[in-house]
Amino acid sequence: MIAVALAQIRIHWARFLAIGLGIALAAGFVATTIIISSSLQASLRESVGNAFSNADLVVIPGQDVFVDGREIAPLVEPLSATDGVDSVAVSSRTTTSGRGSTFSESTFALSPSPAHPGLDTFSIVEGSRPLAITDLVLDEKTAQDLGVGIGDEVRFSVDVVPVENGEDDVPIYRGPSQSTTTFTVVGIADMGVDPSAPGVNRALTTSASYQEHFASQGDVIAVQVALDDSADPAEVRRGLQAAIDSSQLDERLEVMDVAEATEAKAERLSGGNDVIAAMLLVFAGISVIVAILVVSNTFSVIVAGRRREFALLRCLGASRTQIYASVVAEGGAVGLIGSVLGVLGGTGFSYALSAFAKRLWPENFAHSIVEVPVTAPAAGIAVGVLLTILATIRPARSAIAVTPLEALQPFDASFAPASRSRPRQISGWSAIILGIGLLTVSLALAASSQGWVLGGALGGALIVTGLVISSAQIIPPIVAGIGELVLSPWGVPGRLATLNTLRNRRRTATTASALIIGVTLVSTILVGGLSTKATLGHGLDERFPVDVAVPLDTAVDEDALDKLRSLEPVSAVAVAHRAQALDDIDGAVPELYVIDPEATASVLGEGAPELSPGRVIVPEDYPASTVRAKGLNEMNVPVEKQGNSNLALFTTTDVGNDLGVSATTTSVLVKLSPDVDVAGIFAVQSQIAEILDVSSDEVTGSAIARGVYSEFIDVLLVCAVVLLLVAVLIALLGVSNTVSLSVIERRRENALMRALGLSIAQLRALLALEAVLVSSVAALIGIVLGGGLGIVGTRLLTIDFATALIVDWSLPASLGILAVAVIAGLLSALAPARRAARLSPVEGLKHGH
Repeated sequence: MIAVALAQIRIHWARFLAIGLGIALAAGFVATTIIISSSLQASLRESVGNAFSNADLVVIPGQDVFVDGREIAPLVEPLSATDGVDSVAVSSRTTTSGRGSTFSESTFALSPSPAHPGLDTFSIVEGSRPLAITDLVLDEKTAQDLGVGIGDEVRFSVDVVPVENGEDDVPIYRGPSQSTTTFTVVGIADMGVDPSAPGVNRALTTSASYQEHFASQGDVIAVQVALDDSADPAEVRRGLQAAIDSSQLDERLEVMDVAEATEAKAERLSGGNDVIAAMLLVFAGISVIVAILVVSNTFSVIVAGRRREFALLRCLGASRTQIYASVVAEGGAVGLIGSVLGVLGGTGFSYALSAFAKRLWPENFAHSIVEVPVTAPAAGIAVGVLLTILATIRPARSAIAVTPLEALQPFDASFAPASRSRPRQISGWSAIILGIGLLTVSLALAASSQGWVLGGALGGALIVTGLVISSAQIIPPIVAGIGELVLSPWGVPGRLATLNTLRNRRRTATTASALIIGVTLVSTILVGGLSTKATLGHGLDERFPVDVAVPLDTAVDEDALDKLRSLEPVSAVAVAHRAQALDDIDGAVPELYVIDPEATASVLGEGAPELSPGRVIVPEDYPASTVRAKGLNEMNVPVEKQGNSNLALFTTTDVGNDLGVSATTTSVLVKLSPDVDVAGIFAVQSQIAEILDVSSDEVTGSAIARGVYSEFIDVLLVCAVVLLLVAVLIALLGVSNTVSLSVIERRRENALMRALGLSIAQLRALLALEAVLVSSVAALIGIVLGGGLGIVGTRLLTIDFATALIVDWSLPASLGILAVAVIAGLLSALAPARRAARLSPVEGLKHGH
């Protein structure tokens, strides 16, 4: 029977082609996921190892231990004095803001250069190493991007400890949070790649300069140690560890050789890689589930078309076991071939992706390595073969149900099961009802615990699972109802297409189910992501109704305010004074602004609170009747409960006078145009920082926060939708399979209709309408179901943050998904329609299949 199975594949290879393609996509996705994960880890090890290439031993902080430069400074001398040590260099890094004459404020990753050139991991391209305390060396790409050369100056923001006095009877002076120090560029260097700071401007200064200006805010990455030529590494390692153990950093630092340090640092930096790998595996699993449905449905059609053949084999003596083994062997062989091709394609795609990344971002992917572990092809092939065998179990069981007498029946007799599985119906509807109940309970109790978010996710999964299990009952009536409504104007082809979808309900349901899963997930992510972004924005506006706020410790002149007003996205600017609110509200200490009522209306818009003289505006759920506030004086101020702003409180100037608020303690409040996009928000943030001579980190507000998470959500949406398109593509292949094999199965029927007067154009329209009907209805169900689940998910995620649910259901996106389904349905019917049109009525009636 194995020979029979292989002969069937060889003779009817076209029937198995689309099956193999679906398997190849699923298996290739799995293999590519493992290859990408392994390659990211290998590239990370290569990049980290390059940073330690000139060291003999490395001292690194323990897992989740942070050590700043000032803490480690007292240890440098004991380490250097250890027998066998030639030189010691502290590798640190801090993120700071810099500004030059040729560029506006930019973020820099700043590090100290080793005192001993032998430990340099960079090479000077132009100029010299930093020697003076204000010397600066820039990375070659950074200098090119910023237009900076030798001799140019860069001003860096440097943290300064504010001067305060806690005694109530002594006035408080709030010193500036930052000052600036000017550095001169003395060198341009090739610094290689830093995997922990990809794409960031990079610079070096002297160890002394770093220690004075940046050590307190930076993190120690490692201490690199170079040994004397005659030193014993093991002995020196023990000596270094002894020096550490006798210091205040005991148990916080560990001495390793270069290989151990490289592995440890790579493992700690790979958290993001693990998240990427896990996300890819989830989407690969979704693709595998969809592929199982597609392959199972396609094999069911193939088995149904060969029932006379199976009956004849039974007449010739083949047992049920042999028939079963033959069908499973066909599935295993097709799965093996498809999996091998998918793994090869996935491997090639991984190499192409690496080459593309190196070409497009050569600096960030300089150490990119494609590593193909044995597990990648093994897992891809195993998944492909296993999913195919699982998918052929039900068709194989229907094949062994064929009796020899069925060989005498007409070919076009229905081969659908006479009865439906009652346990299947009960389990499917039970899952749907349980899922709806769990979603309802989760929505009702979500405010009490975030754990109900998982309950909602489980409820949504149960609904989708129940829909798939009960699809034979639910989907065909919906398809028929929409078909009657939409396809009636197409006349006979439209009515026949609707009837054909009801001839084998299970086939129609399974074909639609695969597409429903993919579209539901896409729609859930789109509607949920966009609605979450809109709801979080609304909640942020409620909690902190100021678009942009810049705290200053000096008075601001009118020229600077005029420059701010001239910026394109700025619609209003006002100046407020700041006091300290000493009471927590919902676990956060809010800003307290002393502001004129007219200015409040201009910068907060229509939702601005109405200020009451002598009172502080607090949120409606504020429990007390007063709020503790502090300026030069400290007092309890009566409150007026309005709105929901708990991160920004507002009061009038008379309260500010009573508190003794300093005239130099100000904040510039800016209102932006409502139509400004994310890029515009970040652009105006830099412009405001430059005009007011502060760092971008000090330019905050609801618009800035909204821009940050909007950008993050947009990136996640794009990645998720692109990955889910693989599952949707596999599902659309299932539609093509069903139409193609239905042409083979209904050859005599089509020939008879041609003989009765159905034209070739009508036959083509019949097949096209049938494919479009199934794919578009499946997409429509997926869009509606996914949109509903996305809205529920948004409410569960944001219920503690926003009082209102803002639904952002993108109609263009939904119509786009529906259009893709319609176009894919048309394309899937082209080849079958051409094949059906080429068959003459006489030939079709002459041959059974």
